[in-house]
Amino acid sequence: MAAGTQAPPSPPPAPTRTPRVRRRRRVGGRTVIGGLAILVVIYLVAGPLLMLVLTSFQDTSLGLVIRPPFPWSLQNYTDVFADSGTWSAILSTLIFSAGSLLVAFAVSITCSWLVERTDLPARNAVFVLLVAPSGIPALILAISWSLLLNPNNGLINTLLRLPFGAEGPGPLNVYSLPWMILVQGMSLVPMTFLLITASLRGVNASLEEAARASGSGFATIVRRITLPVLRPALIGALIYQFVTVVTALDVPLVLGLSGGVSVLSTEIYVASNPVGGLPNYGVSGTYGMFLLVISLIPLLFYNRIIGRSQDYATITGKTFRPKTIALKRWKIPAVLFCWGYIAVSFIIPLLVLLWASFQPYLGVWGLDALDRLTAAGYGEALGGAQFLDALRNTFILGIAAALGGMVLAMALSWVIVRSRSKYRALVDILAFVPHALPGVVIGLSTLVLYLILPIPIYGTVWIIVVAMATQYISLGTRLTTAGITQIQVGLEEAAETSGASGRQIWQRVLGPLLRPVFLNGFLMIFLASIQNLTLPLMLGSNDNVVLSTLIWRRWDYGDVTGAAVLSVTMATITVIAATLLRRTTGTRGL
Repeated sequence: MAAGTQAPPSPPPAPTRTPRVRRRRRVGGRTVIGGLAILVVIYLVAGPLLMLVLTSFQDTSLGLVIRPPFPWSLQNYTDVFADSGTWSAILSTLIFSAGSLLVAFAVSITCSWLVERTDLPARNAVFVLLVAPSGIPALILAISWSLLLNPNNGLINTLLRLPFGAEGPGPLNVYSLPWMILVQGMSLVPMTFLLITASLRGVNASLEEAARASGSGFATIVRRITLPVLRPALIGALIYQFVTVVTALDVPLVLGLSGGVSVLSTEIYVASNPVGGLPNYGVSGTYGMFLLVISLIPLLFYNRIIGRSQDYATITGKTFRPKTIALKRWKIPAVLFCWGYIAVSFIIPLLVLLWASFQPYLGVWGLDALDRLTAAGYGEALGGAQFLDALRNTFILGIAAALGGMVLAMALSWVIVRSRSKYRALVDILAFVPHALPGVVIGLSTLVLYLILPIPIYGTVWIIVVAMATQYISLGTRLTTAGITQIQVGLEEAAETSGASGRQIWQRVLGPLLRPVFLNGFLMIFLASIQNLTLPLMLGSNDNVVLSTLIWRRWDYGDVTGAAVLSVTMATITVIAATLLRRTTGTRGL
């Protein structure tokens, strides 16, 4: 090597490779809450669903078998779908459902917009009186309309025949499909109105204001902005109420069977409660499976809309306040429409109940009945220990079922809307399944389940609470899912970036924004629970009597006065609850 020649530098040492440590993914509080909610709903839904499948595929002509060996058979499906009466009942059910939904949504959308967005006079009173009919059980509502429009001695028919001196039945016959549609549609309005009102209240009015400033007319704004933004809420309410109609029993039972109109729900009732012989739960379970299938089909379409939830988000970090629209020359027609509907749907049936409650017996309408007026029925119906026990159990049932149902619904809706899991549609379907199950199936499966499980709630009011919360999970999720859809996800992300925990995000971001939705849902489940008749009858005992079962017992025993007194009491409770809700979430003005 020549002098002065430097040796080439040695290559740098190879870097030491440190073993890669896999970081554990942090599980957030909201994920834990969502997971627990899913486990709870699986527990609540699995029993009724398995019982429905079990009964539909076994021969129950000699009774229901709940332990192996099971008498498996497809005979129930053959008997049901080979019967021409089934297809006639399906057609009547579809006509009955479509007509009832048309009545309910036409009234609810119109009244929701008038109450929330316009200067309608006494709009708080309108809100309360639109919700109040939900406190009257559909059974009693159908009975009151039967008293009004009975073709032989109904009050309205009597008055219509009087000027012409006509004799005989008519001219109106409440025991027909058109009147079934009208009465059922009116019974759907309170819940539909609350479902739509909560979402309409959350729509950012700046979108409508921008369209109005651009020269768009009222019809264009409603068609291209208001209705598209409300689409998740409207479709959610439509699907929920569709299942409500196809499984409704009260109106078809009172008005339909007397007029020879049969729908699927009455077919289930007749199979489960035959005049003679043993109940055929296999046939009723087969009808229930069919109802479940036709109820879940529209839910798949709804999940596609919720999958694009940010397209409908209107609540951002900016302050918004809906602008009150002046009705001007339309004020008088709007007032007549709202108060005319309230008179037909609530005031007139309530007056009939009031009249019946002050009669010792229900006789012929006329001036002679004025001499029979007495308040003795109130003292007899409300003065005993049985009424006080039923009233206490009713409040326990309503409050516990509403609170549990809404808390569970909020957690499930967050999973459905915010989660990126491919199973979120399955969660929504699972939450919706109880609403598609006939109440008799939920009641029967809950009864059998807690006879087997070592949980001491059989025979208490708490077994009815569990069944009621199960049935109305879907009611809560229809409302909370639409509410969370309207909240921009950026608000949660901003709070999370600032270091807020999952609990703090719920407490300071989602909670305040969803407060009107939660309170509306609480009221709806409370009202639906206290007037529900099927589950308390299926799970009832002498220790867990509630007002709805007490009303039914009075009516079944022929005590029309006592049933009317208790119905008036329940309607009063509803008016008070609706007033408190409006003071909490509504405007302070008239």
